[in-house]
Amino acid sequence: MPHGVRLLLAVTVTLAGICFASGANKSRPVNRDVSLQKYRIEKALGQNVISWLCDANDAAAVECDRLADSLLSLEEPDVRSYFLAAQVARLRQKSDKAITIMENVISIYPDEKSPTMAFPVKIVGRFLIGTVAKQSGDIKKAENVYKAILEELKNIEDSRGKEGLTMICNLYLAEIESLHLKRNDLALARLESIQQIKKPTGHGHWGIQFEVYKGWAAYEHTRISKGKTQAVQQLVMHPDMMAAPFVAGTQLNLCGLTGGPLDGIGSDKRINVVADTLFDRAVRNVSSPIDKSLARLGHGFDQQYRKKFTRAEMHYSALFEEDSYFSPMAGLLLAHCKKAQGKTTEADGILEEVKAKYPGYDSAVTKLKESWE
Repeated sequence: MPHGVRLLLAVTVTLAGICFASGANKSRPVNRDVSLQKYRIEKALGQNVISWLCDANDAAAVECDRLADSLLSLEEPDVRSYFLAAQVARLRQKSDKAITIMENVISIYPDEKSPTMAFPVKIVGRFLIGTVAKQSGDIKKAENVYKAILEELKNIEDSRGKEGLTMICNLYLAEIESLHLKRNDLALARLESIQQIKKPTGHGHWGIQFEVYKGWAAYEHTRISKGKTQAVQQLVMHPDMMAAPFVAGTQLNLCGLTGGPLDGIGSDKRINVVADTLFDRAVRNVSSPIDKSLARLGHGFDQQYRKKFTRAEMHYSALFEEDSYFSPMAGLLLAHCKKAQGKTTEADGILEEVKAKYPGYDSAVTKLKESWE
């Protein structure tokens, strides 16, 4: 696996978090009794979430609900408490409750930084609402919330990450317009607007992501207007595409499809089950091919990094066969998995398949084979 790609994903939260000069955090005097209560509730919450998801403990599931409600019953619950409670509601598949919790925290702490990414709550909270709404089938709610994010972004000046967030919102809206509203004209116009966004200067990782998103928008435009075959023929490997797992990690984290903030609770190594659960639900959900392909890419890379090659190959293989901008990259990463296990013949066969299906990746395949010799 390319060392540069591994490092990119490993610092996703760090890099993506240094993005917004959000409003000043509200200062409140520390109430030690409340802080201790909060600590105890969070610890118990982490233990019960793991017990429920890993051990099928129904009593623990009910206790998760009670503990999450207890967090919000404390005196002046903070932003983190709201995000934790919303995540528990999502895991428990209580979509309306999760959305209500996020709408409440947005109204109370709009400009504070979220606990999952250093963007304002009014941005991250709405991205999370969009994810929950889509997965519950409320496409209109998702459409409205992405439009609301775009309006918020217009009022934010000189912010690192603004261009990337604008592109993400427009990709989601184009997906809704094309897939759900059957308005390809609106989707094409929105994808064209992405091409008009100027590349940010002096913001390294966002500049890399910018090129990936711009290529992604071009692919979707061609796929909608001219068909999948033409779109595939126009796909060309460029250096920034090596950051695709980083892009996936950033967007999945932004949209609440990773383990945070629950992954910071407790010492049980099984806490990865939270991210696994959310990833698997995104893969099974048909309302958003974007989330599905990013979940496969991000989850596959995470499993590969943990040397769980069987699961990594499962996700990469599925993505490689799908109609996705990231399909050829999944093929390259699948070949890496095979090579890491000493399955050189299988790895070479996959690379040949990548080259046959995606002619624009010919040079990338050639260079990769040369690096293995």
